[in-house]
Amino acid sequence: MIPDLGIPHVAFHLPERVDDVRGWGKRTGQKSATVQNLERAGMRYYRNANGQNALGLAASAIQRLLVVSGIAPGEVDCIVYVHTLQGSVAPPPMSLPGLLCERFGFANAEAFSFAQQHCASALGALRAIRAMFAARAHLKRVVLVGADAMPLESERLVQAEGILGDGAFAAIIERDATVNRLRAIATHASGLGWRGLLAHNESRLAAQNFFTARRLITQTVHEAHFTLADIQRILPHHLDLPAWHRLLDSLHVPQDRLFAENFARIAHVTVSDAFINLADCEALIPGRPFLLFARGVGGFSAAALLVR
Repeated sequence: MIPDLGIPHVAFHLPERVDDVRGWGKRTGQKSATVQNLERAGMRYYRNANGQNALGLAASAIQRLLVVSGIAPGEVDCIVYVHTLQGSVAPPPMSLPGLLCERFGFANAEAFSFAQQHCASALGALRAIRAMFAARAHLKRVVLVGADAMPLESERLVQAEGILGDGAFAAIIERDATVNRLRAIATHASGLGWRGLLAHNESRLAAQNFFTARRLITQTVHEAHFTLADIQRILPHHLDLPAWHRLLDSLHVPQDRLFAENFARIAHVTVSDAFINLADCEALIPGRPFLLFARGVGGFSAAALLVR
């Protein structure tokens, strides 16, 4: 039996330092065409951790989550940490999820990380969390947290699609929650993106990403017994805004259904985009469905349909 889950509380943390794409291009010696491509992709500003590591970012997001939710640390049954960058985990024998449990007193919580779907890992983790709730009747509440901090300024570029910003999110996944109820999840993992990336075949990758996103969105909506016309908002990852416009046109979804305000403001915060958007999108109507979407390098994508 599929458990009835929801996401009653979401919080995020963005570093105070705000950098702009043009300044980044000058500092790192980028070609003017690279900066122009990023601006066409919707990028203007991004957040810079300025030395703060992923543990600090994640802790800041969890601290905000505990404040807004009012939940005591002892009421957390499990913590799941997601990330994209390899530098966003503590070196052995330390465990970053374990360090978070110690810092916040999650004495009753199991803890593990989930990362191999890269920027799609946060939504991919929802499938694992849903399976855990189905297998364990006693499980009541899970904290899902994601964080990344790029150590090298020159490595922030995501081809011509976007630029990586630093940040973190934290969300409570709860049994029988009455808001943001999870109705369907679909994931895609091909591995073809790695070969395409190594061959610098951007046009092939773009086509693959387009059709994968289209299929996942329609599949998720169908599995939840809705139609595309029912979807009130799509909360996307912040990569290639023009591609999102083309995708919505192909689905016959009105452009104003896309929550696009954060593309220029914070750029692509790896695993966190969809959840930051969930926290920021205040106009969601109770009782109506909306969709979260994420894509990671290497051919990983995920979509989740929730009802407000």
